[in-house]
Amino acid sequence: MKKIITFVVAALLIPSILFAVDMSPRNYGRDANLYYSASIADGENGEAVRVTLSPGGRLSCTIVAGANSGKIQYTTSLDTAVSAGTATWQDWPKGTVTGTASDSLIAPVSAVRGVSVSGAITVEFVQ
Repeated sequence: MKKIITFVVAALLIPSILFAVDMSPRNYGRDANLYYSASIADGENGEAVRVTLSPGGRLSCTIVAGANSGKIQYTTSLDTAVSAGTATWQDWPKGTVTGTASDSLIAPVSAVRGVSVSGAITVEFVQ
């Protein structure tokens, strides 16, 4: 019985994450399935990155924009809506930021993306 309880507790405390897009080769020794980095051109929406988090799981999100500005958007829409381009996107709590900013999103989140508001930006998603 202890083994089953241990497994259930471990499964609840260690959230999993799965990205459906190619991972950056710049993963600095991190598990490639737990790290995503991309540059986004001026005025563009980044690629939707599908996420699977356990209940209460966290996803760290960072924008590196220098003097430019951008934001992270997330959705709780189904994967089919994300794939079809019909997902409903919401801005992260920090809204549009200039420079570098980080925050965490907590499950339920089904996908995230970066959005350039002005100038090129870089986004990073890490579990």
